[in-house]
Amino acid sequence: MSFWEALALTGTMATILGAALTVYGILNNRTIRAEMGAVRELIREFRQGTVEFQQRSMELQQMVLELQRRALEILDRIERGQEALRQEVAEARREAMQILDRIERGQEELRREVAEARREMAEARREMAEAIKYLASLIVSESERTRQAIRGTP
Repeated sequence: MSFWEALALTGTMATILGAALTVYGILNNRTIRAEMGAVRELIREFRQGTVEFQQRSMELQQMVLELQRRALEILDRIERGQEALRQEVAEARREAMQILDRIERGQEELRREVAEARREMAEARREMAEAIKYLASLIVSESERTRQAIRGTP
C-alpha cells in the first residue's frame, strides 16, 4: 500500500468516523434534550413539592400556635382555679380557727362553770353536813329532854 492509498484509506476512515460521531452527536443531543426536559420536570415537581411543603409547614405552625394558645388558656384557667381554691381553703381555715376558738372559749367557760358547780356542791355538802349535825344535835337534845321529862314524871 502506497502512501496515497493509505492517505485515502485514512481519509475515508476519518469521514466514516466523522459521520458516526455526527450521528452519535445528533442522537446524544436528542437524548440530552429529553433528559433536560425530564430534569426540568423534576425541578418543577420539586418546586411544587417545596411550595406544598411550605404550605403544609405554615398549616402545622398555625396548628402549633393554636395548640399553644389553648394550652396557655387552660393553664390560665388552672391557675385561676388554684387561686380560687387557695382563697376558699384560706377562708375555710379562718372559719375553722374561729370555730376552734369558740370551742376553746366554750370549754374554758364550761370548766369554770363545772369548777364553780363543784365548789357550790362542796359548799352545799358542808351546809347539809352542818344542818344534819344541827338536826342530830337537836334530836339528841330533844331526846335528852324527853328522857328527862319521862324520868322526871314518874
